[in-house]
Amino acid sequence: MIAAVVIYRQVGGPEGAHHWMAERALNSVEKHLKSEDQRPDGIPEEQIVENFQRVREAIRRRQVNLTSLYEVLKSYQTEFNEKKPSTPEIQTFFGKLVGTVLENAKSKN
Repeated sequence: MIAAVVIYRQVGGPEGAHHWMAERALNSVEKHLKSEDQRPDGIPEEQIVENFQRVREAIRRRQVNLTSLYEVLKSYQTEFNEKKPSTPEIQTFFGKLVGTVLENAKSKN
């Protein structure tokens, strides 16, 4: 129990906990998409890493719309948990994923 309190404080209380959980969810979806049986042939692994890293950095700077991010991640999990996505479907997903980064964060990159 003490460890949980320490971690909770280290991540920044309630707001930090939301961002920490968002990053964990993002990492889970990235791992799923990078797996050999899920990644479409037309999507190089580097493109996956770049898109997820951009959002991951925005999460750490708290410059992401968490509600939108959760919706995008949930839609991926719902739609592609059992079937392999196509290249156009992943390109659309990347657009939605990067769209969760707040505008002022996009201009800093």
